[in-house]
Amino acid sequence: MPPLLESLSRLASRVEILAAGVENERRAAEQMLEKQRPLDAREHARAILTRIPGSPLGLALWADAAEAAWLDEEAFAALSELSTIVPWRADVWLRLGRVALRISALEPERAASLVALARSAFERSAAAPDERPSARLALFELCDLDLVGGDPTRAELWLERVPTSLTAKDEAAIVRRAECAVALGRVADAVVLMPSIRDTVGEGSSSDRDIERLPGRRSMLFARVAWLGKSGGGDATLAQAEALAHALRAYILDAPGSKELLAGIASHSRDVKVISEIRAIVAGAGAFDDPTFMAAFAMAEGRRDDARAALLKALESSDVLAAQALLRLAVDTRDDAVLEAVDARLPAALSPAHRALLEALRAQRAGDTGGALDAIARVRDNAELEAWAEALATRVFAQFTKGARADWPQILAELSQTARELADTQALIRIEGLGVELERPVVVAIVGEFNAGKSTFINAMLGVDAAPTGILPTTATLHRVAWAADSFARVILRGAQDRVVSHEKLKATLTQLASEGAEIDRVQIYAPIERLRWVEILDTPGFNAPDASHARAAMSAFDEAHAVVWLLDATGPLKATEAAILKEVQAKGLPIVVLLNKLDRLGEADLQRVLDHTREGLGELGLVLAAGPIAFSAKLALAGRLGDEAALTRSRWAEVEAELSRTLVDRADELREATLRRRARAMAAAMLVRSEEREAEATKLEAERGELLAKLRAAASSLPGRRAELASMLSGALEPGLTALGADLKPLGNVGEAAAGDIAVQLYASSRVVERLAEPLVSVLAKTLGVEGVSSARALVSAALEGAVLAGGGQVDLTPRGVERLLSAAVGAFGRALVGEIESPRPVSSETSRARRLRGLEAALAAAPPPAP
Repeated sequence: MPPLLESLSRLASRVEILAAGVENERRAAEQMLEKQRPLDAREHARAILTRIPGSPLGLALWADAAEAAWLDEEAFAALSELSTIVPWRADVWLRLGRVALRISALEPERAASLVALARSAFERSAAAPDERPSARLALFELCDLDLVGGDPTRAELWLERVPTSLTAKDEAAIVRRAECAVALGRVADAVVLMPSIRDTVGEGSSSDRDIERLPGRRSMLFARVAWLGKSGGGDATLAQAEALAHALRAYILDAPGSKELLAGIASHSRDVKVISEIRAIVAGAGAFDDPTFMAAFAMAEGRRDDARAALLKALESSDVLAAQALLRLAVDTRDDAVLEAVDARLPAALSPAHRALLEALRAQRAGDTGGALDAIARVRDNAELEAWAEALATRVFAQFTKGARADWPQILAELSQTARELADTQALIRIEGLGVELERPVVVAIVGEFNAGKSTFINAMLGVDAAPTGILPTTATLHRVAWAADSFARVILRGAQDRVVSHEKLKATLTQLASEGAEIDRVQIYAPIERLRWVEILDTPGFNAPDASHARAAMSAFDEAHAVVWLLDATGPLKATEAAILKEVQAKGLPIVVLLNKLDRLGEADLQRVLDHTREGLGELGLVLAAGPIAFSAKLALAGRLGDEAALTRSRWAEVEAELSRTLVDRADELREATLRRRARAMAAAMLVRSEEREAEATKLEAERGELLAKLRAAASSLPGRRAELASMLSGALEPGLTALGADLKPLGNVGEAAAGDIAVQLYASSRVVERLAEPLVSVLAKTLGVEGVSSARALVSAALEGAVLAGGGQVDLTPRGVERLLSAAVGAFGRALVGEIESPRPVSSETSRARRLRGLEAALAAAPPPAP
């Protein structure tokens, strides 16, 4: 920045300087600054201040000289005094804030108060209306403070106020936007910005302090983007090499955070050349014994215990940097023992997110799933810890799913709670249905193209002619065959009463209903067949039927089934259409048994050729079958089951029967469990989509709140200097209200002196002032300052007006002086409302923790259950 002397010279009275006889001192101070002799300039500046205390020129020279000589305490004193003399100068506030930050880095005991002072100074500078260059730099400083403080969302809001250049790229702003994007996990957004940022050290002609420090900062940004993007789909080796090159440059330039990033790259690398290169640079910097690098090199060499030991040794002396390195080690390796060690030796180093995660880990180890999940919900504002928390949620839910049979009461309770939180009544109904499924028979869908012999096969399975043949081509319905004490069939119609008929009349009934145009929803066939107590059968329309609704009906069967028996026609097996549907069935996770029907139409040689062709085709599709392919004849099997022993032998039904018993009946519990997990996972996934949508909406609202807070801070910062201006402006805008107020108070002129002191009279006067002035005052102030919707403004302004009237004994002075006092009280109250709004507790959204729990539950349910003993 230019010296303060240049920007303040117009304010100085040369007559004052000449009259005091210090013109020679002024010239000498300027010459010493030009010759880069700041200590000599400092003496001349102090000589001026001795003769003219509070001289803006003298203070400016002192501040310039002190800063040039790195005497920050003196610069701070000079700038503090100067800011009270010229409080409208953005450059003075900017310099004061920067000096305060430098001092805070050297004096930890004063750091908090100095950083707060610096933030206030930057906000004053950023709000200046006529010094945009300084205001721009102040906005950058505010952005940097929030980036360092871990609030990238607010940091982005400061950048939104930076004026956009129409002639040149604002590299300082672009770098910070990319840093915010990286901090918020939006690496792709940062990548888009990277081409606009130079990555060559020393580029740029500006001498501004902000630009001077950008080369190292740019290198740090390029390193982070390359490192975080190494798993983004490109060449990970090249990305790691690029990250290393930029990280080394950033480290050499002493960029903040470069040591930690370089150590992180070293700890994750297994390349001897990379480690050697980092070792050489670190050794050259004299930091080889730094615990952070010692731990990183140990990790790179697989000496994890050595890494932990090196850091723990440093931690014994309460080394905060070692604690931070240990925490990074814990997060990188997800080592809860390291977290425990830091908590035992230096608990103050744990952030709230670390502490919540540690609490969750302890609860999980103790088997307290509820406590673990509650603690996991409190892990926020740290992407790496949130990822660890999500993995921990999966481990917690894995306790529900670790057995051959999951803990369904717990899982269903979790799903039900989530559905209630999302007000999803349909999900609640489906979850209750899952509970019923626990004790129901296994459902097997019989699938294949039209004329593959599905109904005949079903009848052969049952040993009776229960499933009607020749019907499905004309009805896009599912037929469910289930157990009942008596034999009958129920035809479920849409918009009409169900029909209950005998098995013998079912085919004729369906034919009649189809001719009448009735809409058949489903056919339920019941029979007192023992096998149906354990396995229900779902007969489906053919996929190759002319009507597309048949295929849709057949596909819907996969949502109900626990397993699929696919019938292929041996005279033309595994058509392209069948292959596509088979792959879709496998993608749904359903076990498949493939049967080749109609072997009675093939000779032995042809049959072997068909079997080989089918096996080869299934292998090419990558299908993993539960059983098959097995060749048989459903027609002969049905005849055999009805009494023809010779036909039963020729049908090869015994092989089919044995495989079906092994695959379906014997594994009924396993199939039921797998299906329940699949359905529960689908419900969790569906609710997760909804929760993530709400999470995105909550994030948007949080961003809007952050934008509002930035406006509130700017308004609150500018308010003290604008009180007189606002009061003057308001007196004109409130003319109608003041006129009406005068009329309201006119009757009080007839009240005697004794009555005027009555509390009722005073309350009347104060209430009329509030009624006439409070609302328009709040409205005009909010509109003028651009901060609509300050919730407490109306109440505080009303209280201030009422208090002002009552403090005056109920007398309302409507002269310009009296009105000015009322308006001043209102402006002050509005300022307090702004501060209250800024400091109000930040609403915490539960959507992120809910989504995290759902992802954990979904992942746990996705794991295949162990085989039944």
